[in-house]
Amino acid sequence: MKNLPLLLFLLMLLGACRSEHQRQVQMMNDLIDATDRYDTLPNDSDARAVLYYMERHGSPRELQQAWRMMAKMYRRHGALFYEGFAYEMAVDCIDSLSSDFDPQALAEICYEWSINQYFSLDDGIARRLARRGMSLAHQAGDTALYYRCLGQDAYIGLLMNQDVLLLDTAHRVFDELWRRGRKDWAVDAFFPYMAYVLNYERKSFGLCAQHVSDSVFLSTLGVAPLMFADEANPFSDSLEIWIQRYKQYTKQDLEHVGSYAAIEYWKLQGDYYLRKGNFDSAHYYYSKLDHPWNYVRFQGYERLLKLYNWFPERDSDYAIRVQYNENAVDHYFGFRKDRFLENEDEYRQRNVLINHELQLQHQRTLLLYGLLFLLAIAVFGVRRFYKLRREHREMLEQNREYAEMVQSLQLRDRPSLLDTDIARRFHDLSSQDAHPTAEDWRSLREEIDTLHPRLFLSLMQQYAEHQPGQTMSEQECRVISLLAIRCSPLQMSVLMVCTKSNISNLRRRLYQKLTGLDGSGSDLDKYIAEMCRNKHNYSLRSKLTSPNSA
Repeated sequence: MKNLPLLLFLLMLLGACRSEHQRQVQMMNDLIDATDRYDTLPNDSDARAVLYYMERHGSPRELQQAWRMMAKMYRRHGALFYEGFAYEMAVDCIDSLSSDFDPQALAEICYEWSINQYFSLDDGIARRLARRGMSLAHQAGDTALYYRCLGQDAYIGLLMNQDVLLLDTAHRVFDELWRRGRKDWAVDAFFPYMAYVLNYERKSFGLCAQHVSDSVFLSTLGVAPLMFADEANPFSDSLEIWIQRYKQYTKQDLEHVGSYAAIEYWKLQGDYYLRKGNFDSAHYYYSKLDHPWNYVRFQGYERLLKLYNWFPERDSDYAIRVQYNENAVDHYFGFRKDRFLENEDEYRQRNVLINHELQLQHQRTLLLYGLLFLLAIAVFGVRRFYKLRREHREMLEQNREYAEMVQSLQLRDRPSLLDTDIARRFHDLSSQDAHPTAEDWRSLREEIDTLHPRLFLSLMQQYAEHQPGQTMSEQECRVISLLAIRCSPLQMSVLMVCTKSNISNLRRRLYQKLTGLDGSGSDLDKYIAEMCRNKHNYSLRSKLTSPNSA
């Protein structure tokens, strides 16, 4: 019980720490939801604060989730280099032998990281990450995620090696994802292949086209061959329907011009109208690729140059072509340069956050020391309180022992009622066959009240309790007085001038009135003797322990 305040303080401190951790986890989940939506812009300082907290106090899985949140935050700001760095930290923060290792979450991270590396023009790393995601998805038993990573690997391989055999893989990925109900993943996985096929005419495949089924090639171009004539098969739809379907499943991302889905959509729309010979529509969609990202602007200027190559009659101003070419080169090298210059602001903000966290840590340390000091004072006060209470109890025990000792001494030295003059006079009168006067009876009563002050008061209360509405008679009081000085029934008959039988009946009835019980006269004698002894002890004890006596 002495350490109860300390235990309560530790429990309160533990509860506060758990509440703070739950608040940080909830804030991290809210920031992740905000990064997936484009209606609100997440708070960068809150995201960095959560990341710094998870680095110090979070579990490996929570730290991985925090780095994934930071990667999505960097994507919103177009910091491709730091997005890839955050994904790398998210992958490396959990060992494969750890109990917190989650292959499904790691496969999703690898897929997102692969997209980041594709837009960073590192196709080789992007394809390796896609294949690693396939392995992790297979390990986790998530077949849909496996096909999603397979589609990413096939598309990057198609761009790198011009291997049209991967179009069959694209068809298989699309078919599996569509059959499993993940239509958004299916459209997202097959949309880049359509863009690829649209960028190349059939003659560009050369002899390799014989290795590809005509059905796959024609269906990719939007032509519905006989074997895909079934209207229930979405693979046979036209390119216009595919564009609308992609717009439907990525509507939220298309509203944000900096999203990966929007960039691919504007590129494919421009390529589509370029192939249809619509210069104005193609120019409109290529002009949409106007974003602060150097990569997006590089893609836009590159396609505008391609547009003027297809329509030389519209190329009336040679200076515009030169300007587009210079801008494309500048933005390409600017994109490569951004990968190494984006860290200046990030390092500055992180240093500011670290300094702020150090200040908070210093304040928390001071607060902790203050709480420990108050706890020490509280413990000292509680120990002092228990000590004083123990000393008080010991003092009361000593006073009680001293009172009992004084009482025993006073009882031994105090004269008895039988040794008084009035008691001896009553005994002498009974032996001489004489009768006491009224003055003798009054003196005897006063002597009894002096030595036994509560005797008659207690007897009258008992009498009134068992005989409501009645009071003790003078004769009954004289019987009690004679019993107090130890007179026998014969002496009482002489002193009260009545027969011995009357005295016996009077004693028996008085005993019944006092106790409510049936008994004999000898029972009353014993009862009065016991009352005299108890009331005598009580009177002495009350005087010794009263405040006035102390």
